[in-house]
Amino acid sequence: MSDLEVKKKNWDFAKYYPLIFTVIFVVILFQYSFSPLEAIFYDLRVKFDFGNWFRDEVVLITLDEESDEYLGENYPYTYATHEGMLSRLFQDRPRVVNYLISMGEPESVRDEEDLKNMRTSIDKYVENNGHFRFGTEMDAWGEQIPPRDLRGLGYSLALINVDNAAFAKDDVSRRLILNISGEDSLHLWSANRFRESLSEPPLSATEVFGSYYTSKADATFAMYRYSETPIEGKGRIKAINFHKVRVGLFPKGYFTDKIVLVGPSYISNVADYVLTPFNKEDYRAPKLGLHGQLIQALVHDKTVYPIPRYVTYALSLLIAIALSIIISQVRPTKGLLITIMTMMVILIFSYLIFCLFGLWLYVTHLVLTVFVVYYIWVPFRAIGEYQRRYAIQEEAKLLKKVESLKQNFISLMSHDLKTPVAKIAGIADVTMRDAQGNVEVTKGLTNIIDATKELNKFITSILDLTKIESQNLALNMVNKDINSIIQGIVEELKYEAGQKNIRVETELAPLYPIELDVTLIKRVLSNLIENALKYSGENSTVSVKTWDDDDWVTIEIADNGVGIPEDDLEHIFDKFYRVKNDASHSIKGTGLGLYLVKYFVELHGGSIAASSKLRQGTNFTVKLINK
Repeated sequence: MSDLEVKKKNWDFAKYYPLIFTVIFVVILFQYSFSPLEAIFYDLRVKFDFGNWFRDEVVLITLDEESDEYLGENYPYTYATHEGMLSRLFQDRPRVVNYLISMGEPESVRDEEDLKNMRTSIDKYVENNGHFRFGTEMDAWGEQIPPRDLRGLGYSLALINVDNAAFAKDDVSRRLILNISGEDSLHLWSANRFRESLSEPPLSATEVFGSYYTSKADATFAMYRYSETPIEGKGRIKAINFHKVRVGLFPKGYFTDKIVLVGPSYISNVADYVLTPFNKEDYRAPKLGLHGQLIQALVHDKTVYPIPRYVTYALSLLIAIALSIIISQVRPTKGLLITIMTMMVILIFSYLIFCLFGLWLYVTHLVLTVFVVYYIWVPFRAIGEYQRRYAIQEEAKLLKKVESLKQNFISLMSHDLKTPVAKIAGIADVTMRDAQGNVEVTKGLTNIIDATKELNKFITSILDLTKIESQNLALNMVNKDINSIIQGIVEELKYEAGQKNIRVETELAPLYPIELDVTLIKRVLSNLIENALKYSGENSTVSVKTWDDDDWVTIEIADNGVGIPEDDLEHIFDKFYRVKNDASHSIKGTGLGLYLVKYFVELHGGSIAASSKLRQGTNFTVKLINK
C-alpha cells in the first residue's frame, strides 16, 4: 500500500462535517433575500443616522383645514388667493419655490384674469433670479399637469416612491426618483437650482451617489437619508399655514434664501401622508415635509450606495469558516461570547459605514451566518463533549476497579507476609539463644532478625498507605501527654543511638495532655527521631524539644547530620521520594516514612515543616492542636 493510500485511509472526515454543513447552509441562505428582516436593520440605521443633520433650508406652506376655514374656500383655492399669497411670498425673496398643488383650468373670465396676474407675479420673481416650478403627480389618467397658461413656467413629476413592489414591500418610503423617461424629477431639479445658488455644480441623475436605473420603470432611483424625523409635530422643518402667508402674518426674512414648498397637508386626507422608517404603521409623516427632505438629501449628497450583494456573500463565507474554526477550538461558553461579539462587530461596522460614508452593507446574511455557525457547531460540540465525558466516566470506573483490586492485593499480600516474617523472626530468635557462643551463627541470625524488622516496617507502611488511599484510616483519640510518648521513644532507640555514640538531648517543657491518636503520633515521632539518628554521623547530637502556647503544642527534632539539598527539601514529603546522596544509598528506606508522617500530622489538624542546611543538619517542627 502506497503512502498516499495510507494518508487517505487515515484521513478523518468526521471532524469536517460541521464545517461542510455550515458552508452548505450559508450558500442556501444566499438563495433568499430576507428583505423584511434587512429592512429592520436598514431602518434602524436611518433612524439613528448621525452623519446627516438638520439644516434650516426648507419652509413649508400648507393648505389645510385651518386655512380653508379662515379663507372660506376649499382646496385648491382660487387663483386670486394664490396670486395674493405669492405676492407676499416673493417679497421675502426665497431661492426656490415649488408648487405641489393640482390646479384646474380657469372656469370664468375672472379666473382667467386672476391666473394672468398670478403668472405675471411668478414671471417677475423668475426674472429676479428666483426659481419656480410646479410639482405634478400621477393618477389613473396620467400626469396631473398644471393649467395650460401656467405650463410654460415648468413642471416636473414630484412622486414619493414607496416600497410596495420591491425590497420590504411595506409601503415605506426609502428611495427617491431622480429621473423618469429622461426627465429630471422635481426633487433633482430643485436641488440643482439650490446647489447652483450655493456655487456648487448641478448633478445629473447618474452622478448621484448610489443611483441605479431600472428599465422596467424607465427611471433612475437612489436610496436617501433623513436629516431628521419627518413625523408631524416632531421635526424642525418650518411650516406655516397658507392663509397666514396670504395676509402677511410671518416675520420678515422668514422665507429669504429658502426652498419653499407649497402644498396640501390635510389631516383628514390620508393621501397627504406617507409611511417612513420613523412611522412604519401610522400615517403621520406629511408628504410635503418629505419632499423637503428629499431635496435636501440631494443638495448635500446624502444618498446611499448599496454595496454589491456578492460582497456580503463573500464576507458571509469568510465569517462562517473563521467562526467555525474558532468555535471548534474553544469552550462552549467562550464560543458563545465570541459569537455575540462577532454579531456586535458586524452590526456596529455596518452602522458606522452607513453614517460616515453612506454605504449600505446588506447585513442580514451576515447575521444569519453567525446564527447558523453557532447552532450547527453547538450540537456537534455537545455530542463531542458528551462522548469525551462518557469516555472519562468509563475510564474513571475502570481506574476505580483497578485501584480497588490494587488495594485488595496489597492488603492481602501485606497481611499474608506478616505471618511468615514473624515466624522467621521467631525461629531466628530461638535459634540464636540455642547457638550461644557461636559467633558466626549469632551474627548471621542477628542480620536475619534485623532484616525481618525492616521488612515488617515496610509492610506496616504499605498497610498504612493502603488505608490512607482507601480512606479507611480512623483516629482513636485519647488524652495523652506528648512528653511521655517522646520519652518512651527515646528509651526504645537508646541502643541504636549508643551504637553510633549519638547523644539524644531532650528539653521537654511541662505540657497538659492533648487529644491525639497515640499509635499514629508515636509512629510520627519515632520516624522523625529514628531518621535523625540514621542520618547523623558518629559522636553527634540529636535534640528533641517541646513547648506550647494557647493554640499549639510544638515538637522540634534537630540533628547535625549531612543535611538535605534545597532542591530536594520541597519533595521530602512526597510519596516514595528519597533524597539522592551518599548517605541514602547506605541507609535502607521505602520513601513512605515522611509521606505518612505528614499525613498523620495533618489528620490531627496539625502541620509539619522542615529546614536544612548541607553539612550542618536538619530541623523538623511538628505542631499539634493544643486542646
